[in-house]
Amino acid sequence: MVVSKVQKQPKVNKVVVVPPQASAAKSAKPAAVAASAPRVQASPRRISDRAFEIFEKRGSQHGHDQQDWFHAERQFLAQ
Repeated sequence: MVVSKVQKQPKVNKVVVVPPQASAAKSAKPAAVAASAPRVQASPRRISDRAFEIFEKRGSQHGHDQQDWFHAERQFLAQ
């Protein structure tokens, strides 16, 4: 029996925040928004940058990527 050696993966120093995948329920068209209330459009890049800031502020603790993304998104929508 031959056992192959597994190569170690290089360490990654930068965390990349990826937007969460839209579920089937979320893929429906959004409800109509009143014409007098302009909707703030934040680019995924800006949300990603803010989510990374939240990640760093929390002490770079992994496992909360979606929570950070939604928190950043809510901050942009509140403006």
